[in-house]
Order: sequence, then C-alpha cells, then structure tokens
Amino acid sequence: MEDGNRKLYPLRFVDEGADVSWGHVCYHIADLGFKDSMIVNGWFSGNTLSELMGTYMERVTGDDAFEYYGLQFPLLVKVMDVSRWQPLQVNAGDRTAEERYDSFGKTALWYILESGEDSTLCLGFNREVEAASFYERCLEGRPGEVLNYIHPSKGDVFVIQPGTVYAAGPGLKVLEIAECSELSFNLCDLDQEAGPSEDLLLEEAFDIIDFHAYVPVPPPSREGEGPQRLLARYPEFTVTELDLKDPLRIYSDQPGSFAAYHCLKGSASVQVPDAEPCHLDEGQTVLVPSENHDFILAPAAPGTVLLEAMVEKRTVVDSYTGSEGSQGQAPEAETTPHSHVRTWN
Repeated sequence: MEDGNRKLYPLRFVDEGADVSWGHVCYHIADLGFKDSMIVNGWFSGNTLSELMGTYMERVTGDDAFEYYGLQFPLLVKVMDVSRWQPLQVNAGDRTAEERYDSFGKTALWYILESGEDSTLCLGFNREVEAASFYERCLEGRPGEVLNYIHPSKGDVFVIQPGTVYAAGPGLKVLEIAECSELSFNLCDLDQEAGPSEDLLLEEAFDIIDFHAYVPVPPPSREGEGPQRLLARYPEFTVTELDLKDPLRIYSDQPGSFAAYHCLKGSASVQVPDAEPCHLDEGQTVLVPSENHDFILAPAAPGTVLLEAMVEKRTVVDSYTGSEGSQGQAPEAETTPHSHVRTWN
C-alpha cells in the first residue's frame, strides 16, 4: 500500500464472482475478510479495500461512518443470480451479532434487477406463527404454508430487516446493498430436489426470528428537486435512485460519508477535480471516497439510471443511561439529515 499522502479518487473493484448451491453471486464491494475487494484503477490498483481502509481510514468512509464501523468498510454491494431456491434464511441484528459472534448484523436492501414470469420471493410470514409449530415445520421440510410469498417485478425494492425470514426463488436477479456482514442463518431447505443442506442453523438462530405476520414497509415519499427517488433511509444505509438525464454535482460541506454508485441502466462518468474520470457502465459499481466531497456525475448514454448508497451518521442509545451516543447499537429510527447536496446542472 502506498503512503497516506496520496489523494483518493473514485475506485473500481474486481467484480469477483462465485458459484453457490442456488446460483451465482458477484461481489462488487466487500470488506468481509473471506472476501476483500481488489482495486483495478489508478494508483491503488492491486490493493484491497481492507488495505486502503488500514491506511486512509476516515478519508475513505468519512468521519461519521468511521466513528461507528472503525476499520471495516461499512457497506456490502453484491449481485445474486438465483437459479434454484435459496435456503430459508434469517439475519441477526447488530446487538446479537456483536454479543455472540463479534460481528456486525445485517440489514439489506434488495433491488430486483430481473424477474421471470413465475419468479417468487419469500419474505416473512403470512400470519402470526407459533414458534414451536414453525420449528416442527422446518424440521419436516414443510414451512411453505406459513411463508409470505411475493411475485416481484423488475425495479421492485424490498428491505430485509433482522429477524425476518427470507429467500429468493429461481429466475430472480437481485442487487443487494447491505450492512458489511454476511452473518445469515439457514433455517430450512425450500428446494426439495436439491437435497438436504449441511449448514442448517435452525437451533442457533431460532430466538432471533420475528414470528409476527410480515407487514410491508411503504417506500419513502419522493424527496428533493430533480429526478431522484429516495428508496430507503435506515441507520445502516441510505439508497437513492437517480435518473441521470443531465450532469449532477454532488457536494458535501463536510466529509461525512462516502458514496457508492451502481449503474442500473446506460452509462456515466464520475468526475473529480485533478483525477481521471471514472467510467461506469451498466451493471458496474464505483466507490467515491468521502475525501472526494465535490464531484460530477455525468451521463454518457441516454436513459442512464444510477443507485446511490451511503451511510449517514449513526446515533445510538446507551443501554444503561438511555442517552444518545456515537458508538454501540443504533436506534430503530434515524433522523440525521442527508449529508450530500445535489445540484442539477
């Protein structure tokens, strides 16, 4: 790794893919230990994201995110091609993950990139479920009657909260933007033809399951001027869809957060002063470090659409005093205002 005097710039990584039992997963941005994204452009080419974090720290993530997440990059971006049912899974929240596994929990946003005519997503329960009954159903491989099934369309967005059971079915291609964790627990196989899995963790994860009926969370109302749509604002991430018809200036008066952009359609360039433009084609992701707090997103093709993901300041409630602080576990709601100002040119 170079010394810490070099100026940071928009970063592209190797889109490293792997075949899994239910399809294929491609990691675009990951700092997970077992998966560490490698930079492919500019001075830092050949270095990994964790190496960059070890040298540049808050200059990469911003002061706010660094105060909470430390040297681990806060965000995971990956794409999943699902060819057969995933196991039914559940994610832990931050507090449980920290206490039991010395890890961050996982809240995830799923953006549906492709969906077949019969593609199905399982998300939560279709009614209140008794824990003992669900346990027996999982052991017997018949949880389907109590699961909430959705037939998603391209462009649909779902936020998977810790405790919610979930699984993607065949024919779905999903972009996942999530907290920097892969701590999930397989509860039961939904694909009977695939044979039993060897990594089911029903007993280990049983007490973190939310057995209430699933209640869809309505998307946030449209905010701000110009063609942008706020998809999600949670302590773990804020995600905005940008219809990039004209150049867009992104400016922050304080380096509070990085920004990651995934190109859903078309192509664009990220233009930072004194740096080579970083080109972004459909299906690609780029990371703009917090240090680059004034830059231009310029469309390079008609109909360009980007997703922007960032992490805003996380405030926490002290479990002993009830007062808010900046480290520990995040509260359910986040009221910190968006740190980026957008100017459509």
